[in-house]
Amino acid sequence: CNCLNFYLFVKLLIVCFCLVFYLSYSSMCLTGTKAECPVQLNQKSVVVRYGGSVAVNCSASVPHKGMGWEASEGAVTMTRDSLITWRVSNLIEWDIQPFCYINHEKQCQVELPVTIYKTPDSVSISIVNHRGPMIEGKQYELQCDVHDVAPVQNLTVKWYKGQTLLNQTTFTENSKTPLNIVTTLLIRPDRADDGAQYRCEAELELGAEGPQPPPKETSDPLNITVYFKPIINETKLPSIVPVFRGYPEVLVCEAEGNPKPTISWSLGSNVIVYNETLTISESTPEYVYCDANNSVGRTIRQVNVSIQDISISTVNHRGPMIAGKCYELQCFIRNVAPFKIVDVRWYKLNQINVTDTIKTPANLTYKVCPDRADDGAQFWCEAELEAEGPHRSTVSSEHLSITVHFKPIINETKLPSIVPVFRGYPEVLVCEAEGNPKPTISWSLGSNVIVYNETLTISESTPEYVYCDANNSAGRTIRQIKVVLKEDYLPLIAGLIAVTVAFISVIFIFIYCIYYKTAKMGRYSLKDAKPSVQNGNIAQNGKHSPIPMKKLSQSNILA
Repeated sequence: CNCLNFYLFVKLLIVCFCLVFYLSYSSMCLTGTKAECPVQLNQKSVVVRYGGSVAVNCSASVPHKGMGWEASEGAVTMTRDSLITWRVSNLIEWDIQPFCYINHEKQCQVELPVTIYKTPDSVSISIVNHRGPMIEGKQYELQCDVHDVAPVQNLTVKWYKGQTLLNQTTFTENSKTPLNIVTTLLIRPDRADDGAQYRCEAELELGAEGPQPPPKETSDPLNITVYFKPIINETKLPSIVPVFRGYPEVLVCEAEGNPKPTISWSLGSNVIVYNETLTISESTPEYVYCDANNSVGRTIRQVNVSIQDISISTVNHRGPMIAGKCYELQCFIRNVAPFKIVDVRWYKLNQINVTDTIKTPANLTYKVCPDRADDGAQFWCEAELEAEGPHRSTVSSEHLSITVHFKPIINETKLPSIVPVFRGYPEVLVCEAEGNPKPTISWSLGSNVIVYNETLTISESTPEYVYCDANNSAGRTIRQIKVVLKEDYLPLIAGLIAVTVAFISVIFIFIYCIYYKTAKMGRYSLKDAKPSVQNGNIAQNGKHSPIPMKKLSQSNILA
């Protein structure tokens, strides 16, 4: 009895494992079959433009007593033919649900899914609650109106700035009839967006049965004007300007802004000069100020006028240096008579405060080939002067701080060349690049699909190869990433292990029951039994342990 109960328990356990495994994969244990209706449609589903024509054949594969098409338009009455066609020349019923039926052993039917689509009457873009120029740094809302489109669940609205895809929106409304759709996009423009064109595009993605390429309607472009406060060109107007006695210098204050800024100079004591240039000399105040002003705001830059007898500068070059290129520094000394130059020393103080001394006797120039580690390094020269007698003096130039531009370097630790992706588990790629100026990061997914972002979410639908492009004015670096699709076999392995454990358990219980019957209960036989004279008992298996026997009377036998 205990063995039987254990058998039932094991069977129940196997059924439970099979049920769980079936729910996971729908391919093992407790599967059944379903009889199919013996008709075939030449199209499993159709996609038709509103007002368009459609024709679908239904054929029977067995003898029958009649077949036909049932539909609110284009119905075909029951016939003994084996091929019938549902045909509508002007399909305008949104909820039509045609099906082909047949009377064989019993009546059955096959439905034909029909999708009727309609492209929008119009697509327009506008700014919500705003007119005129935008201000840099403020947030604005763009609105895209899509009029009379169906079906909405197949609609995707895409936002573009120029040719760059910014965002896209899909919809969950399950409606077959046309709807008006409104979607918005928040933007925060900067000065680079001045004159940019925004547009929205409504696209109906109707699958393989739909028209290819998918139908789409695009709005007229929206041109925006961005006002921004002035930015003074610091390359043309450094914060410290050396002036040698007797040699006037011309300062240039150049500023970019929208609207165009007004430039003025403040020399203290209410002295204002309205001009983009200012001539300075040893009589100029120690500090002058350039003021760039427009309707958005103002920017003021302070300039220190440093009276010098020695200066350092680059030869035939202004602005940032490029890593790997060579440049010439010049130490310019004026008005040192009656001294004579004995020695010129060059110094470099980099960002980690290490000073290199470069002695170049009687040489007023020095060649430098900076790398990315020299970004922000400071150079200066020092001249040792000698007059008659033992007296010597030393004069130093101001420090020349250099900016080094270098092409981006992508962090390969954070972005490996091969990335596995499990089906159903998206991964986020991070493209981090070091460069000066700060690089612009974009991803190329092929077919002119470019995403401007440092991160990219990939899944099983992502192309096999994607490319991270880090670009700045010094150059560009492209890294190829191979997306390897992996299957998640963990549920399958778990199911197989469960079934294997159950199978081994059954075998073990079966062996145990056989052993129990043969070894524990014993075997009994009357062959060669020895009768007992005293009480008429029978010996057990030739042993002397008696089995009591009851003596029967004649009356008991007759009964």
